[in-house]
Amino acid sequence: MATPISEKELGLLIHRMNLDSSSDADDRKSGQSSYSSNGNGWIQVENHQIMVTSPDEGKKPATICAVSPLTLLINGIPLNGATEVTEDDIITWDIKYPPLFEIKVSRDRMEAVLILYSREKYTWELQDVPASDRAFIKAAPNKELVIDVVKFNHIINTLEKLGIRKHLDTAAIMAELEHPTHQPVVVARGKASTPGIDARLELFFPEQVETIFHEIGGVIDYRSHRRIPSVHEGDVIAVKHALVDGIPGYDVYGDMLPPTPAQDIIVVAKDSTEMNDKGEIIALAPGRPRLTGKKVHQFDISNAFIVEGNVDLSTGNIVFSGDVIIHGHVTDHMIIESLGNVYVHGNVYNSTITATGSILVKGNVISGQLYSGYFGVMFNRMYMVSKQLKQEMERLEIAAQLLNNEIRARKQTVRYGQVIMLLLESKFKIIPELARELLQVFASIQQVQTEQNEQLLLLLQQIIQSAQVADVFCEQTLARMRLLLEQLHSNVASMQETQVSIEMAQCQGAIIKSNGDIVVTKAGVIQSELYSAGSIAFLDEHSVCRGSQLEAMDRIVAQNVGSGSNAHCILKARTHIYVNQMHNGCIMIDSYKLNIWEKVEKQLFTMEYMLAQQKIPQQSTLTSP
Repeated sequence: MATPISEKELGLLIHRMNLDSSSDADDRKSGQSSYSSNGNGWIQVENHQIMVTSPDEGKKPATICAVSPLTLLINGIPLNGATEVTEDDIITWDIKYPPLFEIKVSRDRMEAVLILYSREKYTWELQDVPASDRAFIKAAPNKELVIDVVKFNHIINTLEKLGIRKHLDTAAIMAELEHPTHQPVVVARGKASTPGIDARLELFFPEQVETIFHEIGGVIDYRSHRRIPSVHEGDVIAVKHALVDGIPGYDVYGDMLPPTPAQDIIVVAKDSTEMNDKGEIIALAPGRPRLTGKKVHQFDISNAFIVEGNVDLSTGNIVFSGDVIIHGHVTDHMIIESLGNVYVHGNVYNSTITATGSILVKGNVISGQLYSGYFGVMFNRMYMVSKQLKQEMERLEIAAQLLNNEIRARKQTVRYGQVIMLLLESKFKIIPELARELLQVFASIQQVQTEQNEQLLLLLQQIIQSAQVADVFCEQTLARMRLLLEQLHSNVASMQETQVSIEMAQCQGAIIKSNGDIVVTKAGVIQSELYSAGSIAFLDEHSVCRGSQLEAMDRIVAQNVGSGSNAHCILKARTHIYVNQMHNGCIMIDSYKLNIWEKVEKQLFTMEYMLAQQKIPQQSTLTSP
């Protein structure tokens, strides 16, 4: 059943159709005659109507084109670009009404804004176009004829359709409707989640040996200025503060935003310690509190092994799972192994000292070897190489699986060892190189002969010999090697103390390697090799560095380097090198090298300085790979 048209709708229809009187039509027709078309077709828009005249025979028809947002339909088909038309074509038009308002949601979904373009929606009318053989048809709103008005419920309904139902700022919506600013107005806000707080350790003891000078009878006692951290039974040495969970938030759609999870830490109370329900780590015996490990933080109490005199043939080599304190000297060809710190009040002569913690020598080191951290920097290399090799082995396993799958897909077969051999020779050449490097590290450390390491050594030797790989390696062998590497890496990591250093008065013909800093307190360094994963510093302004090689992963601060008698030195650091005085030698910052031929004083070598020298012609030379 047909629905009756309303009076308003009828009025709008009449206005759009522009049903003029016959006299008006005659006037329009008479007005058109003034246009000279030379027989071509032409178009005219007048009183909201499009009139088309066909061309004379052999002449060109008129061309029509719509200007957005107007859309023309020729015989019911939407017009796309300029089109030729005649009187026989039925031309209608439509308007794609621009939106009165828009809701935009931020990329993080935490804000929704309302942009009110206009409160009223008007009817659109065709604009007059004079007669022409090429007409661009336009339309414009008639602001006297309002057909719709934006209301509060229109905006609310739109928000609900978008799924934005909660946490709406209705006052802001009403204010924009009453007093339009036509600017983005926030109408809904989410609430960011509150991140959790990571668990943390609070220590009540210093991790390094402190230097404190005491005054006795008005005289400074320079011989007893080392303060070794110590606790008594029942002391609280640390507290683990538990993590605090975060608070969830929500976005403008009401979806929950989970907080960033707080990270926990694993704390293990080992020998002579315990942890109570409050997270307090309590000493169960007197001694030096010790914190080891990175992923797993382990507390224990180390009892010191004290040698009142010298370490010599009468005492034998010392292997101890704690601090070692030597009140005398360490004589020729002796070995001290400590799972803690080593303190030597005298000199070290042609001996080897290894410590998982720090090494402090108040005297001189003559032709000795000092390694701090888990058996020195060699174990640091073992840590890094084993980690890298493990990662490469994982990639090798994946590549081997993919290659085997491809071979099976071709309905072919191959030995697993042959696949591994081909991959090692083509795509994974770094694996044999890393294996050789790890074997070199093992060869220099004789203290770690365990069943697992013996198995790993055998596999490392086999993987660098391609002839054996094809016959020996299978999936289980490869997985076993990766597991052994992972165990080696974890064991090394768990035994290193977090803060280590090596401190000595002077050294000659020595090898000094530290996972932390190296500090030279007095005379200096002669014909020695120093490597520090931290910094190297010479404290005494008169200390020297002669014929030595120093390398630091952070910085070097030296006093008097080289000499006029050509005691050539090489100093290499990652960040910067400062020398109070340098006669000759080589400076290396990262990968840049500078040869010093003339005396320099109070010079700071940085990356910027090295690059600047590259642009200045001089006797010094700067090279980079």
